[in-house]
Amino acid sequence: MDFLVAIMLLKDAINEFSNWRQIKVSGHTVVRYDKVLKIFCLYLRNPHIESITLNDVMNYLNMMKDLGWKRNGIIIVTLALKKFFEFYNLQKFNVINESLIPTPRKEYNIPRIATEQGYRKLINSIPKDNKPHHIRNRALMALLWDTGARNGEILSLNVSDLNLSKRTDLIRTEKSRGRRPIREIFWTPSTNALLKRWVKKRRHLFSLFTFEDLDALFISISKCGQNNVRGKRMTIFNVAEMLRTNSNRAGIPTMNVHSMRHYMGRDIVNKGGSNSDVSNILGHSSLESSMIYTMMTGPDLQRRYDAFRNVPRNLRAKKYKIPRTRAIHC
Repeated sequence: MDFLVAIMLLKDAINEFSNWRQIKVSGHTVVRYDKVLKIFCLYLRNPHIESITLNDVMNYLNMMKDLGWKRNGIIIVTLALKKFFEFYNLQKFNVINESLIPTPRKEYNIPRIATEQGYRKLINSIPKDNKPHHIRNRALMALLWDTGARNGEILSLNVSDLNLSKRTDLIRTEKSRGRRPIREIFWTPSTNALLKRWVKKRRHLFSLFTFEDLDALFISISKCGQNNVRGKRMTIFNVAEMLRTNSNRAGIPTMNVHSMRHYMGRDIVNKGGSNSDVSNILGHSSLESSMIYTMMTGPDLQRRYDAFRNVPRNLRAKKYKIPRTRAIHC
């Protein structure tokens, strides 16, 4: 055991840690931690894990801060390092005590919230033709908007699980932590029509090229250089790029999946829903998460205040209008 400890390089230790984490947590968390640790490995030039000191870690974290890393980004790094060293401490390796690594306090920012006006511009920016990627993107975008689901949750959907007659599906909740492993999502008739059209087009594509994941609802269509992703299940990066491109075409600030999710939570509350409704529909594991999603600011908060304090209607805050922006072509 002592001999193994002496030759355990950081790169090899990270791979072993990541393999272990795959059984314990979701794939997205594993990938995020793996990437963070490999950058740390690059910074230290792949030393033996027992030679890493607390001073090495602190110098790295302070350098991130000096280079302008946001506090919440540094938190992810500290959590990954803590879990990594905890893993090897439990195996009796002579590594630093993970509890000595400080974790900054989380920085809470006002969330970016999508608007219905922005969404309409976004989805209308996609041509209504018979091209496969246009049909897919309209269905995907509409499903994200209707469900308020997380990006990874929608991408995990399978064709065999869809119930198009009842407009519903069961999804695995990414952040359930064992409390709410699955939940049911629903969508509107208009989105259902878009999904039916995409499923039909997908069936045609299946006869044209090989699918890596035979049951994946949303698959990549185009060839991308040497890395051919055609037929593979779409990734979070694919969706982010699709939203960015179409937001630019629509001439609106880039709309992301989380901003749609925030809109859903806000819309539920504005229509008389409770935090419990938000929690059930969005799949939160705690009401505290729902309260963050429904936090009101600016004109929205002032309108609520004016209503509760009986401010005359003609003096109440007006509905906020999104400033127009120029389209960005790329």
